[in-house]
Amino acid sequence: MIMNKFRLILFVALAVAVLMPMHAQLNLPTKQIAGSYFYFYQVGNKETLYGIAQKIGVTTDEILRYNPDASGKLEKKQLLFLPVSFATEQLSPANQVRSAFGTQQQVNVPATTEATKHTIQAGENIYTIAKLYNSTIEGIISNNPGLSPAQYSPGQVIKVYRDSALPFYYEKRGVRFYNYKIEDGETFYGIAQRFGVTTEDILAANPDMKKPKKGKTIVVPKTYTERVLGDMKSISVEELQAHYAPQLDALYAQLVAEKRNSQVNIGIVLPFQLQKDPAPRQGLLYTDFYKGFLLALDSAGAQATKPINVHVWDTEHNLNVTDSLLSLPEMRDMNLLIAPSEPKQLERLNKFGNDNNIDVINCFTTKNDDYQENTNVIQVSTPTPQFTERVLEWFDRQFEGYHVIYLMDASSEGKEIFDNLRSHIDQKGIMASTLTVSGELSFDNLSRHMNPGTQYVIIPSSSSKDLLRKVVKAMKRAKQERFDCEFCMVGYPEYVTYLKDYQTDLQDIDTYVFSRFFNSKGFRTRDVEAMYRKSFDGEVLNSVPNMMLIGFDLGMYIINTLGHGIEINNETPLHRGIQTSFKFERPNNWSGLINRAIEVVHFSTDHQITTLVQP
Repeated sequence: MIMNKFRLILFVALAVAVLMPMHAQLNLPTKQIAGSYFYFYQVGNKETLYGIAQKIGVTTDEILRYNPDASGKLEKKQLLFLPVSFATEQLSPANQVRSAFGTQQQVNVPATTEATKHTIQAGENIYTIAKLYNSTIEGIISNNPGLSPAQYSPGQVIKVYRDSALPFYYEKRGVRFYNYKIEDGETFYGIAQRFGVTTEDILAANPDMKKPKKGKTIVVPKTYTERVLGDMKSISVEELQAHYAPQLDALYAQLVAEKRNSQVNIGIVLPFQLQKDPAPRQGLLYTDFYKGFLLALDSAGAQATKPINVHVWDTEHNLNVTDSLLSLPEMRDMNLLIAPSEPKQLERLNKFGNDNNIDVINCFTTKNDDYQENTNVIQVSTPTPQFTERVLEWFDRQFEGYHVIYLMDASSEGKEIFDNLRSHIDQKGIMASTLTVSGELSFDNLSRHMNPGTQYVIIPSSSSKDLLRKVVKAMKRAKQERFDCEFCMVGYPEYVTYLKDYQTDLQDIDTYVFSRFFNSKGFRTRDVEAMYRKSFDGEVLNSVPNMMLIGFDLGMYIINTLGHGIEINNETPLHRGIQTSFKFERPNNWSGLINRAIEVVHFSTDHQITTLVQP
């Protein structure tokens, strides 16, 4: 029923267009008045309004529309004016269009629902194109996502739907010509001031009168504005531009926002390097990330309240390719871009996101500081300063009343976090002692630093695997023999990569490891790996962190937030993933969103592994 109503309205609109007068271009001289060009006709001896209308091929109503005082007796040499755009306004649906340069083009435009690809020519703009195809400005903007009106320049290829415009109201500016009888002592300047016009326009409308003479009748051109119902065929390019130009940027922003809000467009822009055979390991790892992302959409995407569209591009690990991809119009229609870790490519995507107000997710590296001044960056891998801050908050809660024993060696691995932790402990006034480790740590040396009835937390000075090897035996023995005191160890994110060799030792010692991610390899991991094998007929690539699980966790997070119309911001609830959890905050108004969630993994002496997410 709704469709039938639409068709009826469209038919009536087209019928009205066909019944409009179809004048040829008037064969009359022209004159510029009040900023516009007008045809003018000089009344001859004893000529009537009807006779003049018949002579020049218009109706009497059309003459009176622009010359209201011509309804009475016409005087010899009186001038009658019609706007130059008048002839174009009366044209048939063949769409004769005046370009920006005043040339004319005859184009037959049949009604169709098929999109037409139009290559913009010199002198064309969004207004001339809308008239050429009888399309709407809104439609052209909406059907060319990411292409702002300022970018409609020669050479651009755009999509246009012919004859899709319906009538609309707009403010029409015009000029009407009134007769005025000059009074004694009046000047052209005074008359102009009285009617709010310029002296030049009065002189242009009365070329045969050099000086004002009492009793003589002159023509006064007065501008007017009226709200009229028109369409793309009747409105001139100048009127169309005057109507839309003040609101064009806001209209573009509104249409883009509406389109983004109605669906979720995800752009995955990664160096899969499909052009190489065989693909390098880096490309295969990014492919595993993408597969994990698809598994999330496949398993939970149907629960989303908004359509989620995934667009994938291969940068080929080539900056020139990245730049060419970012120039694609559809890129600007994305809600979210997922960027690679490669520094230059990441910088390019971050800048693109900032320029086009598109969020960019960095989930592969902490070695980029764009989040500090780019509000569109979403930093999944928590930067070291914020990561350390979260660790310190956890440390204060977990080890209140403990004494500290530092195990010092010469390694610089993980030194930044240790230095911040030690400085924090000193400021808190916590009791601490230091053991220097050169060779293997002895039980006796460690035991001498431990007093009965005291709780200790042992902190290695670096994350090096070699230091861990040197101290493990002494701490395991102390755990067995020093039952008169309690102690545990704090480990580093790198310990997650040592589990194959040291997981049991960490459990025997009672160790807390803080990390940006952790995979306990429980039933959730096994379920996703089974999905992977079934869907892709292969095994997940071994990596730390697991790239497939990064993709799966991120995909689930996007489904649970953007897929349900929930904006990612400070108020968005914590999401616990299989390997990575998400809780974002924006530290200040000019920074991006940073993931606050850190994993604290407890390897306990009962040989259990417990993950505590600190939101």
